[in-house]
Amino acid sequence: MAFTFEIDEEASFPVLCLQGNLLERNEAQELLDEANDMIANDSQKIIIDLEKLEYINSSGLNVILNIFTRIRNANGELVICHVNEKLQKLLVITKLNDVIKQTNSREEAATFLASEN
Repeated sequence: MAFTFEIDEEASFPVLCLQGNLLERNEAQELLDEANDMIANDSQKIIIDLEKLEYINSSGLNVILNIFTRIRNANGELVICHVNEKLQKLLVITKLNDVIKQTNSREEAATFLASEN
């Protein structure tokens, strides 16, 4: 399944909903551009929902890490939710599970972000 994404701005914080297979950075250029625009327009807290993401490899993980780095450089926070078992293993192997906050749901992610200064 090809990679796509949607933006849910109706939630407490902007939510990037990833779908399909994220295998290459060039597939996600539009996502990166949207995230950069959000950060430039003072969205300091973003949720990435991975519920509909079927597969991600290290290049795809690099896309998420790129967004995380940019938002942290802007003194913001990123939370990922609905992490499937395969991605969880990839995060553990790369030790990113200690760096990027993960929650089981959007609600938990929003609660965490609301508590952050």
